[in-house]
Amino acid sequence: MKISEALARAKEILVSKGVSSGLDSLILLAHALSFSKEQVVFNPQLQLNETQQKNFFDLVTRRAKREPVSHLIGKREFFGEDFLVTKDVLDPRPDSETLIESVLKKFLNPAQDLKILELGVGSGCLIVTLLKAYANATGIAVDISKKALEVAKKNSEKHQVSPRLKLLESDLFSAVSHAEKFDLIISNPPYIPAAEIEKLEPEVRIHEPRAALDGGADGLDFYRRIAAEAKNFLSEFGKIFLEIGFGQKEEVVRIFTQQEFTLTRLSLDLPGVERVLEFSSAAQ
Repeated sequence: MKISEALARAKEILVSKGVSSGLDSLILLAHALSFSKEQVVFNPQLQLNETQQKNFFDLVTRRAKREPVSHLIGKREFFGEDFLVTKDVLDPRPDSETLIESVLKKFLNPAQDLKILELGVGSGCLIVTLLKAYANATGIAVDISKKALEVAKKNSEKHQVSPRLKLLESDLFSAVSHAEKFDLIISNPPYIPAAEIEKLEPEVRIHEPRAALDGGADGLDFYRRIAAEAKNFLSEFGKIFLEIGFGQKEEVVRIFTQQEFTLTRLSLDLPGVERVLEFSSAAQ
């Protein structure tokens, strides 16, 4: 079987199961062959041996059952870099790149020695990306999941920022010393209303950790908790950057305003959805 034939057959299988992305087949074949995507595209007549065919179609079968591509290949691209992922962490998503871009616009000096706190580190894609962008920055990242912290540790080592990152098992601020003050607090907290989770795509509903999705009855529980405590951990001119879900801006702004924060920037993601809020202490 040629590469072109294998891709065509895989696409038929996936489309029949409601998976419409032709890119999935390309990514899976590249992984099965240990090729780049470009090598696959430019070698359509290359013959696959039986082992290669079996490895590829085993992956296609799993994808047809709605297992995420990232779980099949063990990684996901974020901000131009590959990050290790497992079923224990939320997949890095393009929407979250908006948070990185928002921080880069606020802190323009790449040599700035920022002190960063991430609440709910997951894979580590956010804080690792920022530590790569700011070579003199240091960070603390927390998560309630030990398994998530293990993934974040591997990614910090992979991207060579581990000496500047301390990882803590913590329920938000609970294990963070009150003596610590941060120039930047970031979070992509769980923000899906609990009743909405069962309506999500199978890739998310079945294969991603529920604790990273469930934001309580209205999806806003974690914003309330962050707003209530964040002031105790911010430096004098510190900023908070938060990712939010669709339609949550007004309520999240209200929650933080009640805790004497001021909204200083709203950033839209590529589709134009209100995605990232930047807050400062009202005293600034």
